[in-house]
Amino acid sequence: MKIIYLDNCATTRVDDEVVDAMLPFLREDFGNPSSPHLLGKRARRAVDAATESVARLIGADPEDLVFTSGATESNNLALLGMFGHEERAPVNAAICPTDHKSSLSIGRALAGRGLAVRAMRVGRDGRIDLAHLAGLLDPFSRVATACWVNSEIGTIQPVRRMAALCHDAGALLHVDGAQAAGRIPIDVREAGVDTMAMSGHKLRGPKGVGALYVRPEIRRRLRPVLFGGGQYALRSGTIPTHLVVGMGKACELAAAGMADAWRRVRELRATALDLLMTGFPGVRVNGAPDGGPDGDLNGGPDGGPDGRVPHVLNVVLPGVRGESLVSSLRSVALSTGSACNSGSQEPSHVLTAIGLDAEDANSSVRICLDSRMPAEDLVLGLELVLERARALAGVVMTASGPRG
Repeated sequence: MKIIYLDNCATTRVDDEVVDAMLPFLREDFGNPSSPHLLGKRARRAVDAATESVARLIGADPEDLVFTSGATESNNLALLGMFGHEERAPVNAAICPTDHKSSLSIGRALAGRGLAVRAMRVGRDGRIDLAHLAGLLDPFSRVATACWVNSEIGTIQPVRRMAALCHDAGALLHVDGAQAAGRIPIDVREAGVDTMAMSGHKLRGPKGVGALYVRPEIRRRLRPVLFGGGQYALRSGTIPTHLVVGMGKACELAAAGMADAWRRVRELRATALDLLMTGFPGVRVNGAPDGGPDGDLNGGPDGGPDGRVPHVLNVVLPGVRGESLVSSLRSVALSTGSACNSGSQEPSHVLTAIGLDAEDANSSVRICLDSRMPAEDLVLGLELVLERARALAGVVMTASGPRG
């Protein structure tokens, strides 16, 4: 049975070219890239080439990257590494309440150690209130952190302006770039980012590999949290050649196809919205309203697009419990929010943070689009979603449209 996949924020299908690039390093060129012999040297050359591809995608130098198991580990490595075990309040961190659960959990861990953890304010569109952030920062602030692109509503944060505020206060800015890398233009040096997390499987690469960018000027301010053979100054452990090669190839392909993918996803989003608005009564878009900013790929004040990315579409379907809808679909894969929240019965922390009540948050679903999806698959998938949603809500279709 064919599954129509509408959950591309949770993970993506690995590109065929990525698989082809990885296979030699699982078979004949399987050497350890830290070994001095011929197989080791081949693996090292492949790792170095892949590192350059990842660095180019985000405007970094190859030596500024540390490969990790994914964005969650990268977030931990950066944020925990910025504090000493003995430090306590008034030393503090500022965390965005719509962040990924890994960053929020790190915030709770820091608070449990006695550090002050402060919550930023966000608007209905999910954008951080910069004036409020400026008021949170003081001489004891060590770091502020936010997702560059939110995985549930697609909001793009004003990273360049956040970095300026942090640096004016003597603090650092850490960014979770898992949903941004490969989808929007990123230049970490121009934006002033101090550290940034990435994950391979969010951009058609393999699971189990990610990267942490560290601005070279602040590298000595981070403490390692993993010790061993010293493969990287901040993280020890054997480098998984095939995974690093796969992530490098995925970054290369993402950079080459970014502009075309952006245009294509905007077209798919327009199709999806038309189907949703005409197929179910009272549909509302969560986050930045449609018709609002998701325009030119390079047209925003921070050097990329402004407002939100088009590939994330989060909507309220009044009277339909999102979990019931998602679990009852047999040939369509979508979600109610981040995959990291899937075991929770609580409303999405992102949706409640932007002001939705529990009823609307629980009636919301997230559709994550992929530029390579055939339009006919999207149409069929959403027709199946709407058919099931109408059945759950007791909505009847009439000649003039849906009626509750």
